[in-house]
Amino acid sequence: MIKTILASLTGYASDRTVLDAAVAAARIDGAHIHCLHTRIGAIQASALVEYSQANRHLDLHAVSQQIAVEQAERLLHAKAAFEDACKRHSLPVMDTPSGAAGASASWQDVETLFNETLHQASYHDLVVMARDAELSRERIESVLMLSGRPLLLAPPKPVDVIGRKVAIAWKQGAESARALTAASAILSRAQQVFILSVSNNEAGDDTDRFSAETLARKLKWRGITAQVRMEYSPASSEAVALKEMAYNCDADLLVMGAYGHNRVREFIFGGVTRDTLADCAIPVFMSS
Repeated sequence: MIKTILASLTGYASDRTVLDAAVAAARIDGAHIHCLHTRIGAIQASALVEYSQANRHLDLHAVSQQIAVEQAERLLHAKAAFEDACKRHSLPVMDTPSGAAGASASWQDVETLFNETLHQASYHDLVVMARDAELSRERIESVLMLSGRPLLLAPPKPVDVIGRKVAIAWKQGAESARALTAASAILSRAQQVFILSVSNNEAGDDTDRFSAETLARKLKWRGITAQVRMEYSPASSEAVALKEMAYNCDADLLVMGAYGHNRVREFIFGGVTRDTLADCAIPVFMSS
């Protein structure tokens, strides 16, 4: 069950999509959403600028003050998005469990130079984040690969529902298996489940189809009826083929494993993971 959700707010426009995706996920099991905004305070900004600025002719005080002003503006935007979401979705705001059924939310703002989202992720069942063009993609990649928790990547546009029609991007292996386990509570409540498999095998090699059909039979034992959808030798990339299959199924969630590893602090992802992280029109539930 997903009972605690960490929603990462940045102060950018994507906060609405993060909050709406978090609420849609929270409604599945009546989860609590902890909304976290992190920022660099004035003191941290001054230390950062002084440490990293090679050009000593710049006015370090003015630069640090500008950073502080921008951070304060992002804080206001993030808090406004939180309050708006609570109002739109009738979310009670609470810091401790009340025992009442239904989704709830809480707010936290932290001044830090460290990755507080990654630190707090391990205490939650799910982390919700969004792609922000203004911010480094490493913030998402680090949570995905290092937190030990599944990540729900919010789409560009807000969503109302998650988990009614679920598509599973299946490739036999540990990553897909872990993603399947992490999403088991969502799958058990879904109205429709699709197993999507893209095969580049030579003609006559049905290994990928057999694997997808085997998964469908095993899910049946859990009371989950899944339809298998295959794509052979796609004209486009495997990631594009999987996303198009999910769109054609009218899926409201794509579940997939994340393939990658940390090599000298540089995240190396496979093509499907990298392309899906870059763009997808529906929410993506990922686990590494």
